Amino acid sequence: MTAARTFRLSWLCSAALTLAAVSAVAGDWPFERGDAAGAGVAATKLPAEPELLWEFKAGNALEVTPVTAGGVAYLGDAGGTFYAVKLADGSKLWSQEFEDAIFIAAAAVEGERVVVADLDGIVRCLSTKDGGELWTADAENEVNAGPTIAGGLALVTTEGGLLVAFDMESGEERWRFTIDAPLRCSPTIAEGRILLAGCDAKLHAIDASTGKEVSSVDIGSQTGNSAAASGGRSFFGTEGGAFLAVNAKGRLAEAWQFNNPRRASGIRTAAAASEQAIVFANEAKTVFALNPATGEPLWETPTRSRVEASPIIVGDRVVIGTSRGRLLLLDLANGEETWQYNAGGKFLSGAAAVDGRLLITNDDGRLYCFGKKQ
Repeated sequence: MTAARTFRLSWLCSAALTLAAVSAVAGDWPFERGDAAGAGVAATKLPAEPELLWEFKAGNALEVTPVTAGGVAYLGDAGGTFYAVKLADGSKLWSQEFEDAIFIAAAAVEGERVVVADLDGIVRCLSTKDGGELWTADAENEVNAGPTIAGGLALVTTEGGLLVAFDMESGEERWRFTIDAPLRCSPTIAEGRILLAGCDAKLHAIDASTGKEVSSVDIGSQTGNSAAASGGRSFFGTEGGAFLAVNAKGRLAEAWQFNNPRRASGIRTAAAASEQAIVFANEAKTVFALNPATGEPLWETPTRSRVEASPIIVGDRVVIGTSRGRLLLLDLANGEETWQYNAGGKFLSGAAAVDGRLLITNDDGRLYCFGKKQ
């Protein structure tokens, strides 16, 4: 494996941007990547040999990460139905059908409200109690990534290059930020800043209260991946195959870039970022783990099939779902496979982990729940 090389990135503006990952609450996974920092790290552990506890069958394909709060999972299918499913037994709490809607982006949940956007850019806020529609708004373009909720705002990105902030109470638009290229990432929040890695080959830092750009940095190639903020840095990969760590201090900052010439390929998954390792997969069917401080490679593990589902870290293991329907647990220390489950259908989105349970969907329309049987 090639060693990482250090390079320097210059911020265009002088305002400070401090990144700090916030661990997901042990009983909740409210956003696509677990927390507003997008770290993809669960505050729980899994049994050594997870067992299938239940599976829920939706009416159409599932391409989204389930989000959870208060013992309930929320998710929409490709046929326009949105579901609330009890984590205890996989039974349906409620469902709502929306004509002509297609859900390929995760929802976001806070308190008694869950926000979801469909492929046409229609944003809906529903009651977590019964699915009743509280408000509807229009983001004006295709939405491919889950919203993030922060400071009373639902933050939604679009294929048209918009980041729109909707008031969580009323659905009114508070502000918008625009780039001249698609935004396919979930907004990452850290220290009052919103981080957006865009298809314009830049990482943008936005003031969360005003929607004004604070700074941006050239990342060399376009990306649709959500940034993972942890330990004062943000981590993400690009279509050009580079994986970057940006030290966001509002001035010329030390950072690093990792390239592996033996497996050079685009990176289309978000990273999972913990103190021990940064984990991601590339289009060459390989999972990598890097040292967060230096970018030095720790291990790499071939998966034998594409990985379109972003990895997460749960305790001392990495969760990977492949396009051939294999769900894998890898040892975080060395990348060795410790467990697998063959589901058949493609895993197209990342997993969630709460209260000792692992949740993941596939394109067969199934939501799986793994854990330890009582």
